[in-house]
Amino acid sequence: MGGVVFVAVVAVLLLLVIGAVVVLRLYSLRVAGVPIILRYLPAQGEQGWRHGTLRYDDHELKYYRLSSVRLGPSWTLPRSGTEIVGRRAPHGTELDVIDPDMVIVHAVTPGGETELAFARDGLTAFQSWLESRPSPRRQLP
Repeated sequence: MGGVVFVAVVAVLLLLVIGAVVVLRLYSLRVAGVPIILRYLPAQGEQGWRHGTLRYDDHELKYYRLSSVRLGPSWTLPRSGTEIVGRRAPHGTELDVIDPDMVIVHAVTPGGETELAFARDGLTAFQSWLESRPSPRRQLP
């Protein structure tokens, strides 16, 4: 009988710890992140969109997928070598996932191509972050 009680107590404690980690992750993402919807290219049709948040760092952008319990970023985007090559409005079935007033940006990165859907203020922050990077010509040998 004592073994069953011990197992039950350990199971409850384990569930509490897991719950605390999930709550802490969601809280930290909502407090300090920029909401975004992202997909990696090539993608099939209008599929592959994932909700998450972004955090800006000096040298990289960190994407935290909303449905993940991973403590670290799900994806990072280096500041150097990233270029915006196009922008568009959402269309078709994308409107089921993306608000019509959001802007979808097509970016080429050292790791491949991606599309990022931003609200207007989020897009302004992203462009400012990219444009304010140090020039490669400015780096001393």
